[in-house]
Amino acid sequence: MGIFLVYILKSALCLAAFYLFYRLLLSRETLHSFNRAALLGVLALSAVVPLIEVGTAQPSGVGQTLLSLEEWLATAGATTLSAGVPEGAAPAVWPVALLAVYALGVLFFLGRNVLSLVRLGQLLRGTRREDIGRYVEDADGVWLLVHERAVAPFSWMRCIVISRRDLEEDGRPILLHELAHIRRGHSWDILLADLCCFVQWFNPAAWLLKQELQAVHEYEADEAVLRAGVNAREYQLLLIKKAVGTRLYSMANSLNHSKLKKRITMMQRRKSSVWACAKYLYVLPLAAVAVAAFARLEVSGVSNQLSGAKVTDLAAIVKAPGVENAVPQDTVPAPVVYEIADQRPEFPGGTAALLQYVQDNMRYPQAAKAKGVQGRVILQFVLDATGKPTDIRILRGADPELDAEAIRLVREMPLWTPARQDGKAVAVRYTMPIKFSLDEEGAKASSSAKQPLAISYSESGNGTSVSVSSSTSDGR
Repeated sequence: MGIFLVYILKSALCLAAFYLFYRLLLSRETLHSFNRAALLGVLALSAVVPLIEVGTAQPSGVGQTLLSLEEWLATAGATTLSAGVPEGAAPAVWPVALLAVYALGVLFFLGRNVLSLVRLGQLLRGTRREDIGRYVEDADGVWLLVHERAVAPFSWMRCIVISRRDLEEDGRPILLHELAHIRRGHSWDILLADLCCFVQWFNPAAWLLKQELQAVHEYEADEAVLRAGVNAREYQLLLIKKAVGTRLYSMANSLNHSKLKKRITMMQRRKSSVWACAKYLYVLPLAAVAVAAFARLEVSGVSNQLSGAKVTDLAAIVKAPGVENAVPQDTVPAPVVYEIADQRPEFPGGTAALLQYVQDNMRYPQAAKAKGVQGRVILQFVLDATGKPTDIRILRGADPELDAEAIRLVREMPLWTPARQDGKAVAVRYTMPIKFSLDEEGAKASSSAKQPLAISYSESGNGTSVSVSSSTSDGR
């Protein structure tokens, strides 16, 4: 219940904001078809945007307010429905009362429209169907229903209702006007707008948007009449003559529905430029602002903290008192990494091949070369049971670019012959110092034929070590 009411509130805020910007930017334009599409788009966006959930570490003021309201409603509802309310304590009934008031409003306006349809049906029973082709062309499938009483002409779905007198005196322009409503499917627009008004009966923007949509329908129909060749002055006089009367059928399209002065002014106004459509792009930043305003506080901030934590920090947390039992006992243990194995790992082709690999693949960073940076980078990595270098770390760096180049060399190495312990392939930790040196001309030493790389291999209690460096005269 709380979630539903908050959704309705969010949708109402979106509808009000979108309609306000439409009213300020587009309502004066004469691109009627485009304005109709814009209004329908406002209805769709106001229903969809509140459903978009975006997490944020620091919610906006609107989002925090709505989130608090949602929690408040949910808590009150849970208290009302809870079986554990202490005896004598008054349960929270206001959420149910609020929902009841909202439901009564929906039922009231729904009933009013149902009554309008009933009255419309009663009126149609007193009509007589005639051939519309005698008055206008290309009206296949449209029913012309003529009433002997003096009723205001209107259309609904595929039916046009007109009095006998209007049909004989001004039949063609009236039928062209109502036929334009039918051809453009304006009745479906009104149904959608009515649905919005039912759900948001408390929101003035919903009713104003429906009025704006009906006005655009009249502008489109008036434009269609003038394009059919009807004299503009005579048509405007007809509108003035038909402006008197009461409109009883709110769900129908009526000839005298819109404000007469505004319709005549819109007919006389110069056609807007197509570039005016660019104003509709306002909806993009406005929708983004609405999504950001409704963003909810998620656990992403906690996950970001966990992802940024060091492995040693997490290990310390696990080892803390009272945390041991929180670690699942059936987790897969990490593979054992040996410092020294019975059979050491070997680069494919041996030490000479390792020397050649480094010599052929090392690319001395240009920025480091330009700055004259050189030095020794000590790496440590694990050769797993398949011989693949993993878990590459810099024990001692020389320069960020030199460190990155050393890591790249290790990462792109081919598979080694894995180390073995008791005849079984095992993972072993490996330490590898690489020395970057420049010759007198600034070229990288590792690729210089004058100063070939020297490589040494040793084993100790601290693990296996391979040193790859240039054999320079100064001993670096």
